[in-house]
Amino acid sequence: MSGVRRAMQEMGLAICCLVCDAPDDASSPRCRSCIGKHRDSRDRLQQLPSERLASQWARELFQMNARPNGYEHDPKHGVWMRTYARLLVGPPELQRKITQADVEAAFAASRAERDVNPLRDIANQSPWKDSPPSDEEVRRFGEQLPDDVEYPGGRPTVPSRVIPEVDRSSRSGEDHELEDRVLGEAAAQTAPSDLRDLTPELTAGERRLTRRRWKDLVDEIDSLIEE
Repeated sequence: MSGVRRAMQEMGLAICCLVCDAPDDASSPRCRSCIGKHRDSRDRLQQLPSERLASQWARELFQMNARPNGYEHDPKHGVWMRTYARLLVGPPELQRKITQADVEAAFAASRAERDVNPLRDIANQSPWKDSPPSDEEVRRFGEQLPDDVEYPGGRPTVPSRVIPEVDRSSRSGEDHELEDRVLGEAAAQTAPSDLRDLTPELTAGERRLTRRRWKDLVDEIDSLIEE
């Protein structure tokens, strides 16, 4: 097993290094050739139309290799993704063990952080936000209230009344494609330089895959209910 090369890890293809039988030499011709071929494949993938099945399949493959932990429960590829994730983590003897002191330090740090509450810290500037006004202040405020204010009673709700369903056929609803593009561009800002051009498409593809799996799950539940 060769050491993982940084370029391969940034492209989401560290699995190639993990199963490679070449000597652990980052400057070897074999490593340079492998990195160059995979970079060319990634660049060719960007040129494929996103609506083509081959493009969607290739992008999904890149996503699975980049985030194996997110596909450990996949019915077809889960066993390989779990093995890949274990290889990325490394052998147990090299992993740092979490001690009781680490847990206690994490809880202590969490308790020390003050929760940010916009209503309390920004919007609520009342002098009585921490303690109620005194009886004397309440009496004085009561004397300042007008006596001739009339409050309309309003109309009570009739629970037995049938409420007609609203026609939503003309409403477009959420624009998933627009949201995918916006989130993809945002993720590209913090992505490694080698993956910056590919990140928007990877993010959009991952979100489309999640929606498709959710729809399939809902359809299965509907079928079970009907049966």
